[in-house]
Amino acid sequence: MTTNRVKILEKNTLFEGWSRIVEYVFRYRDSKGSESERSWEVCERPEAACVLVYDRDLGKFVLVRQFRVPVYAMGGRDGFLLELAAGLIDDGETPEEAAIREAREETGYAVGDLVPVTAMISAPGILTEIVHCFAAVADSSMRVDDGGGLSDEHEDIEIVTLTLDEAMAMVTSGDISDAKTIIMLQWAAMNRSVFGL
Repeated sequence: MTTNRVKILEKNTLFEGWSRIVEYVFRYRDSKGSESERSWEVCERPEAACVLVYDRDLGKFVLVRQFRVPVYAMGGRDGFLLELAAGLIDDGETPEEAAIREAREETGYAVGDLVPVTAMISAPGILTEIVHCFAAVADSSMRVDDGGGLSDEHEDIEIVTLTLDEAMAMVTSGDISDAKTIIMLQWAAMNRSVFGL
């Protein structure tokens, strides 16, 4: 991997598990023309998909609350995070297919038509993860099961429904702090007509 300003010299795997931590050693030429050799640790992650589900019969968005170890490890928090239905894209799966699958597994809604919103880089200073973001309008007939996640993945997910005003108030208060969820709720606030609001 080479550009006219960056040349990768080494790529060393430091850890491999659910994620992979890799050290990149590279030569970098800055904007003033000065060159230096540097290293940077990168957490390599697969792509993911998320979906903001809106139930028009309830007049509410369907979010999920679940325990997140990194949030707990940050201290000062109980580790439970309110966020969109989301997950990794499986091999051979499109982002749209992953979003539909995650919506059903986590919220119980069998969503159909998706509105593509964006593909965002979660944390460019450390992660390679790209999250494909979608919105979906559903109704009560599309709630085909209880959701709550997959027992074989030890998911323990609580479903939370909120109006847009309630959700945006929680963004303002910091009760919703997940980046993808904030971005998608702000998008919903700017695109109310998509949801008939």
